[in-house]
Amino acid sequence: MNQYLIKLLQQAELNVSEFAIHTRREMNFRDRAFSSEYMMSYHKTGTAKLRIGDAVYEIVPGSVIFIPPHLIHDQYKDTDDEAVILWWHFTYKVERVLDVLPLFQIPYIYQLKQKERFETVFEQLMESRRNASSLPAAILQKAKSLELLYLLFDEAIGQRAAADTAASQQSFLGILCQIVQQPEKPLSLTEMAQQLHLNTAYVSSRFKELYGMSPIGLQRRLRIEKAKALLLTDLDMSVTQVAEALHFSEVTNFTRLFKKYTGMAPIQYRRFMQETIT
Repeated sequence: MNQYLIKLLQQAELNVSEFAIHTRREMNFRDRAFSSEYMMSYHKTGTAKLRIGDAVYEIVPGSVIFIPPHLIHDQYKDTDDEAVILWWHFTYKVERVLDVLPLFQIPYIYQLKQKERFETVFEQLMESRRNASSLPAAILQKAKSLELLYLLFDEAIGQRAAADTAASQQSFLGILCQIVQQPEKPLSLTEMAQQLHLNTAYVSSRFKELYGMSPIGLQRRLRIEKAKALLLTDLDMSVTQVAEALHFSEVTNFTRLFKKYTGMAPIQYRRFMQETIT
């Protein structure tokens, strides 16, 4: 796999909001879409259908369904056989900003080979929730979530030539990794364009087409996320020191940008989060 993609995966964080096992004889979800999370489901038994646009896919035992955010789809049964479905909702992002999954072009439906192992790990995940008050169980839940992600994506990514990103996108991936790894570093579109031997307008528009936001927009959001972390984890740092750590030339520029993305000034954010936590 591409070295840049590996670096991004290493920095991404998995957050699971819901997971469950359901048994259904009826299913009729029409024009459904998830606002901000991915949904993956695994059919242990039973059949169903998935419609995306004009394409209709047959869901059979062993099928994995992968639904990205905002994708309008139908999922329904036209038989009365019993379907046992293991499902979860999650995000997988770098600094809660960059969604890395679109880079891998995972198919909407595919067959899982390691069925028994997946089912065992999912049951262990369910068990961790039943013991939610236990500290070891919280650690187990995180570990099993990551193991599920590995099992699901190992086969999906391994089957796709798209994971070996086209040469024309390699340079853009390199720029992406630079921004993710050092968002505090000054960013110049002019220098970026010179590095890629392209004009600045094309670099910005192509980057946004590939990754959902412009280079400057991504850098700003990553810097704000780092600022949030510093404000909450290092209470001895003043707002000015946080701005300096993130290489803002003026604290007023930092404060204005922080307020734009969070709706409050840095010191207000620190106080608000402290009160929320306590």
